[in-house]
Amino acid sequence: MIKDWMVRALSAGALAATLPAVSAAQGGRPARPVTTANAMAPVPFDSLAFTGLRWRAVGPFRGGRSVAATGSAQRPSEYYMGTTGGGVFKTEDGGQSWFPASDGFFGGTIGAIAVAPSNPDVVYVGGGEYPIRGNVSYGDGVWKSTDAGKTWAYVGLGDTRQIESVIVDPANPDVVYVGA
Repeated sequence: MIKDWMVRALSAGALAATLPAVSAAQGGRPARPVTTANAMAPVPFDSLAFTGLRWRAVGPFRGGRSVAATGSAQRPSEYYMGTTGGGVFKTEDGGQSWFPASDGFFGGTIGAIAVAPSNPDVVYVGGGEYPIRGNVSYGDGVWKSTDAGKTWAYVGLGDTRQIESVIVDPANPDVVYVGA
């Protein structure tokens, strides 16, 4: 059932067409002021135009929070997202679908992710979220993938607990700076 306020919102474009034209002779002002009363006046519409509409879920189909996300200019549809309790997720279709990329290797809270600018197959992940919160979870260091997230190897810094940023040298994917 379409409510009256929905009709007004949906036909806002039609409302603009009913307002008077503004001319220089009028000093750039409309002939009649637009008030709440006349701006919200019902506008005729074809009620059959909405009969084909149906509610559907379009996503996102995940919840929670994230403080880490990255991608590569070399692969514009590929992104990584670090969650604050579920590890790393990856998309290869620009976010239409996501799959877990760190399951079986590590999980938990992710604070930073970086893709090497010189090689998009090299990805680094820093564990432990960094924002100040009452329930911040800590991580277990830095992980590296050399095959675009298919497999991961632990590279250290387990005592850092919270990693805010990971920056990969633009020319050498083996040189990494970690803010912890």
